[in-house]
Amino acid sequence: MELGPIVRALRRNKTRFGLIALEIALTLAIVTNCVTMILEARTKMVKESGFDDSNIVSVRSTPFDPAFKEEGYRDNSLKQDLAALRGTPGVIAATNSGFLPWQGGGSSTEMRIAGTKGEMLRTQIYNADEGTFQALGVEMVEGTAFTAEQTDTDTLRLAALSASAREMGADGLPRDKFTQDVVISRAYGKLVFGEASPLGKLLEDSDRDMYRVVGTIEDFYNPYGWPIHEYVVFYANRRRSFEGGAPYLVRTEPGQAVVITKTIEDRLVAANAGRNLQMRTIDEIKAQFFGAQRITVRLMTGTVVLLVFVTSLGIVGLTSFSVTERTRQIGTRRALGARRADILRHFLLENWVVTTFGLVLGVGLAYALNMGLMSGAAATKLGWPMVVGGVTLLWCVGILATLAPAMRASRISPAIATRNV
Repeated sequence: MELGPIVRALRRNKTRFGLIALEIALTLAIVTNCVTMILEARTKMVKESGFDDSNIVSVRSTPFDPAFKEEGYRDNSLKQDLAALRGTPGVIAATNSGFLPWQGGGSSTEMRIAGTKGEMLRTQIYNADEGTFQALGVEMVEGTAFTAEQTDTDTLRLAALSASAREMGADGLPRDKFTQDVVISRAYGKLVFGEASPLGKLLEDSDRDMYRVVGTIEDFYNPYGWPIHEYVVFYANRRRSFEGGAPYLVRTEPGQAVVITKTIEDRLVAANAGRNLQMRTIDEIKAQFFGAQRITVRLMTGTVVLLVFVTSLGIVGLTSFSVTERTRQIGTRRALGARRADILRHFLLENWVVTTFGLVLGVGLAYALNMGLMSGAAATKLGWPMVVGGVTLLWCVGILATLAPAMRASRISPAIATRNV
């Protein structure tokens, strides 16, 4: 079939066919970018942290009893808490650490290889004790974890340095320092030291404090505002204060995280009732962290479905109107010998021309929209497979939407041409 008559017919109805082509273009641009964002969000939501998330409970003890203002009292309470938690049936390990998986942030700093003028590389940083890595369910790749004695010793030394800094008013005068042992993630080790083993090597921060790498853990992923999700440095220290309380992570036997929380609460209250306790499973924290993204994914999915549906309705309406408008013309063609297949092919080809024009325009709009999203919303770059998939989808939608009106046109009788003559 010649395209000339079809193109000439389209030119006589520029507004009508131009609007449907523009609708197809906008649909392609929005759908491809929405689907890209949906896939990116889903990828993040199924990302593995490397921890035993389903079996970890976060416990935060916030004191109100004035006795907790005394440092010695807080230390004794912390030791009692850890003993109670680790002695609870069904508990595999417990730790006092400020790290909380899937909190969407935390603490960070910048470090580099000690004694160099290299780039300061940002990483997450948290305190840990002798039970942290077992409580998280991560394995040591190299080196050793902290011991209880090392944690106690480093806690005292850090407290002494902090007190010294307060006495000097933090005026920049020299103060005693010590090289602190740290455990880092393998990803941060590769970032700083490349493929060489980081064990025994020294890091320094912006204050020239020194850190010796004594161990490397296998997996670590904690979403952060900066792109440092897989980088972490753990240092030996106890975390407890009257204002902030004491945070714990408790790893339970599989499937016991929810049911064991009541037992944990009872044991901690029995150890010391002068504080409030907040307990959440890591699964709950993760669900809360991704709550907004799940809503966004649902909204964008609904938007995609609605846009494709509305576009298909537009194509059906346009084709139906064209068939109704050209009923006598179709009957005349049938009377002159046109077959039903010729009429069907005419409308399908006409729709294909309009759809193709809209898709060509839509490809440009899709990339323009993606560039705007990348600069303003940190979106993922739109890949060509997504564009090809969107084009294919809308081509199929166009054909299917046109099929019913086109088949109705092909069934028009040649006798229609003789009516009202």
